[in-house]
Amino acid sequence: MKKLSVLLFLYTSFICYAQEKNLTCLDFNRGEFRNISENSNLSSLIVRNGNKQLEVTNGVESFKRIEWLNDCDYILFFSNRDAKKDSFKRFINKNGGIKVKTVKIEKNILYYNTYYFDGKKEIMGEGRLLKTSNHASFK
Repeated sequence: MKKLSVLLFLYTSFICYAQEKNLTCLDFNRGEFRNISENSNLSSLIVRNGNKQLEVTNGVESFKRIEWLNDCDYILFFSNRDAKKDSFKRFINKNGGIKVKTVKIEKNILYYNTYYFDGKKEIMGEGRLLKTSNHASFK
């Protein structure tokens, strides 16, 4: 009985620790997220799998390609299909994409800054990614 109590205690401690542990940059390379933008008050669903990303904002899907600079920072490029339909997206792609730099990670939230060139100056934005799942599948 004593062994069972010790095992149960260790198991419970492990589960509690796993739920409370801070994530690392690598935990944000794959999974499902909620993107909360500080600049636009929009919330998007993001599904990310390696170098591909799907964003759904107000029911509109946008596919992006990710170029990883390191475990934490990356550049987003709009898919060719999306860029063909939208001159702004095409312009962003031609001018280096959207650079995303990780600021900090607290528990399951990644805080980031974005940078892109609008033709006249560099535009900076801020946001947060809330990890909701490790699941990451899309077409």
